[in-house]
Amino acid sequence: MAIGIVLATPAQAHSPVVLKSKTIERTPEAAKKHAKVLMASYGWHSEKEWQCLINLWTKESNWRPNAHNKQLVKVKIDGKWVYVQAGGIPQILGLDPKTPVEKQILLGMQYITNRYRTPCKAWQFWSSGKGWY
Repeated sequence: MAIGIVLATPAQAHSPVVLKSKTIERTPEAAKKHAKVLMASYGWHSEKEWQCLINLWTKESNWRPNAHNKQLVKVKIDGKWVYVQAGGIPQILGLDPKTPVEKQILLGMQYITNRYRTPCKAWQFWSSGKGWY
């Protein structure tokens, strides 16, 4: 759901939420509903943060769990400019396209927390002309 490139290692990842065995339907509506429930566990309580997350992930994948983008984008990794495939967190992490919605959302929220702290700060970065976060 995000094309953020500098990802936290599993040891750095913040995870206040434990995945439950319940499977979320693979639809944008179900993904939004699940994300809204998880937001508070990241300390994102305001309607403003929710709107920023809506804006961000609508631009990124339109909340489609199976979104895939073959476009290459130029990004800086370890101080070097490289071209990588634009895509959601599952693509960037090399996960199977059928990665459960819960895991996609969890990884997306962990990424936002570790890199930007809040959805609004991530949206601000995206909106500054970058078109990615």
